[in-house]
Amino acid sequence: MSAAAVETGTVFTVTDTAVARWRQARSMAFLVFMSAALVHTDPRPDLTGRGIAVLGFGAVAAAGWIAMTFLTGTRQAAGVGVCAAAGLAVATLDTRGFAPLYLIAAGTVAVAALPLREVAAGTAVAAGALTLILWAQGEGWLEMLVWAGSLLLVLLLGVVRRQREEQARQAERVAALDERARVAREIHDVLAHSLSALSVQLETAAALLEKDRTADAAVLVERAGRLARDGLTETRRAVGALRGDPVPLGELVGALADGYRADLDAPADVTVTGTPRPLAAEPGLALFRTAQEALTNVRKHAPGSAVTVHVDYQPDGVRLTVRNDGDATAGRKPPKGGHGLAGIRERIGLAGGTVTAAPDGGGWLVDARIPG
Repeated sequence: MSAAAVETGTVFTVTDTAVARWRQARSMAFLVFMSAALVHTDPRPDLTGRGIAVLGFGAVAAAGWIAMTFLTGTRQAAGVGVCAAAGLAVATLDTRGFAPLYLIAAGTVAVAALPLREVAAGTAVAAGALTLILWAQGEGWLEMLVWAGSLLLVLLLGVVRRQREEQARQAERVAALDERARVAREIHDVLAHSLSALSVQLETAAALLEKDRTADAAVLVERAGRLARDGLTETRRAVGALRGDPVPLGELVGALADGYRADLDAPADVTVTGTPRPLAAEPGLALFRTAQEALTNVRKHAPGSAVTVHVDYQPDGVRLTVRNDGDATAGRKPPKGGHGLAGIRERIGLAGGTVTAAPDGGGWLVDARIPG
């Protein structure tokens, strides 16, 4: 794994490994081509004087090429420098015209792996040196512009590529943070609903035991056990929804109403209109959590009031309303404390829907709608 991948926390997958190996194989194929051109292109270098120098610097450039292909960090940077410097030496000694390709190869690796400021400076120096060498050899302005422009083009393309990769990494980070927020919302909703109800039952049972009302306390303890089991079921359901399982909204809302009716001995009616259909995980869970939060607030602020829940499967979406018809002891302001309603608004908004929570007569109305 590259140093950049370690620093950014990028996951190095099997696909990444395959891409890296393909790039290494491609680089070695180009090196073989360059080595063959160095040895076999006419006029071939002889084994005396300048010819030996050309072959020697070509071997040094090849060693740098291999180092910058397979190594990382400072050793890769050293390989880039060796390949570029040896390439300039070959270009000085050899006039057959392919030596600048060593510089282009070094620039391609450098702009992908090294700091951009250093790469830009190195590219400018290499382009200037190569231009002087070609000018000293009597080459025309067109050839000088082509090779110098090729080095600059490699730099620009590398910068664009790095920007795109950085944007992709940023998108991955945002997606990871969104997923963490989603898991946090699920944990909050499960614990807030299950544990708060469980706590109330156990505290009431303890108070009854202090008054020797063991029979009544036993009923509450049994109810607390059922709430604990429901909490485990709720946790499994949340995990399933996180995995993308469809959400049977009508069934789940009916279970919520049954629990409210059993716990508080109060009316809780559920009506379903339209053609019921399984909902995708995100919108279905958002509507279910909305109903759950609404009933939790009724338990806290208007316990025992009559509740009506309406699920309307519309052609272009689903609408959920939860209304308590009793006297809301919380008054005319939204319930305070906790993140329930704020979490519901966030959840519904992420699913593309809208939600309102406002007084309705003597009670309270929560109205949510999600398209789709």
